[in-house]
Amino acid sequence: MKKVVILAFSCLFSLFSCQLRAEDQDRELSGDWKMTLTHPDLGAVDLILSFDAKEDTFEAYTRKGADKIIVGGWTSFLGRTFTSSFKDGKLIAIDEGKHTKKDGKKELSGIFRSPIGNYYFAATIEAGVLQGTLKTKNQYVKGTVVGKKLEQPLPLVNYAQVFEEVVVQTEQNIFNKALVESKEWLGFKKKMTQVVPHLNDDLEMVFAFYYYASKLPFSHYALVRSNEKKTEIERDELAIEEKSVKFTVQGEGIGLLSIRDFSGTAEAMQLVFFEIEQQDIQHLIVDLRDNSGGGIEAGLTFVNQVATHPYYGGVFLTRKWFDQQQYPPTQAQRSRFISLAEGDATDLLSHIHRYPGVALSVQPAKKARYDGQLYVLVNQRTASTCEPIVHGLQLEDRAVVVGEKTAGAMLNSERFSLAHGFTLVLPTADYYTADGKRLDQVGVQPTRSIPSEEALDYVLKELIGKSVKPKE
Repeated sequence: MKKVVILAFSCLFSLFSCQLRAEDQDRELSGDWKMTLTHPDLGAVDLILSFDAKEDTFEAYTRKGADKIIVGGWTSFLGRTFTSSFKDGKLIAIDEGKHTKKDGKKELSGIFRSPIGNYYFAATIEAGVLQGTLKTKNQYVKGTVVGKKLEQPLPLVNYAQVFEEVVVQTEQNIFNKALVESKEWLGFKKKMTQVVPHLNDDLEMVFAFYYYASKLPFSHYALVRSNEKKTEIERDELAIEEKSVKFTVQGEGIGLLSIRDFSGTAEAMQLVFFEIEQQDIQHLIVDLRDNSGGGIEAGLTFVNQVATHPYYGGVFLTRKWFDQQQYPPTQAQRSRFISLAEGDATDLLSHIHRYPGVALSVQPAKKARYDGQLYVLVNQRTASTCEPIVHGLQLEDRAVVVGEKTAGAMLNSERFSLAHGFTLVLPTADYYTADGKRLDQVGVQPTRSIPSEEALDYVLKELIGKSVKPKE
């Protein structure tokens, strides 16, 4: 009888505890939310974010065990053991979460942790819609999250269909069909085909793609989703970052030209060089560290502004070339290619579609051309458009390149539309330098190998400082 009483009391206590925990939950916030995460590295991906909310605190996370589903048990174990990422296999988590009610709106804050970076998370919930921002420690808005409670079955879309289209577009349009006959490509197809039926949302799809694509022998290959209908928070609150090109004077006759990327126009690049000309600069340091590339318009304009004589700038080779040839062109073959001397992206794309090869030609600018001493700073994240520029300036003995070996990611890419709003970024032309070197998967070695963070001081003190004679 005593045991029966104890058991009954235990059951009542357990039931009472569960009821207390249920009442302690914040019902407005707790549950699964379908969110659209917009970030430069991902585009706009839909994901499922689960919230566990108490009276004034919360935690949020994507599916537990997602890493194991995507990369397998052993790899996920190593990832959890030797890194701080993917706790419980969650690709994204928000911790240190707090929420309050103010003026009829729920306000949330916390730390957003993910493979694309850690950010300060702030959001509001009004009329069932959650809208939030992801900010850096400098208060730049790097992304947004917008969504409502989940109301549809999973998966969000047919990811197997999306990947089928990835395969078709890649095998039809990649610059060299030998790449999609390789063991690396066959392995990529096999792994992704096994994984995609088990994926629930866009985040898992994109993460799986990036993980397995990173093992392929070519760069400029990405899967993203575009967000054509921007929300009010994305239009009004996304911070305006620093300009792509910024010039500052570092001392008498010394200038620093920081180029964050080559996404700007030819006119914007030319205006900077008019400013440099007015400052009477004899030593120009060009900082390309962390510059991931951009377009040919700003890139080729920059080269033309610092070139002191005309020179051959390398060649893009297309599918039409590799369908007939196994090797890069000879000098005689290059001379028959159509040549591009100005940075026109439309012309480049048109030529890539029509011809087996497109040669680049560097022609010194007629106005605001800089012909003083030139130094270029690079690191392991200096990529794409930067790399032929750096290699060409080094080959022509025009600049001293200081820092670390560049990324080795230099191909021409194009975008192809897929099902469910996805876009495939795909390389459609290879690039070879004037001296016949392929830069993709290789990179450019600096003239002076210096740790990236020390490169600027090295140029100022060791290269410029020792070459400038003190005034008498």
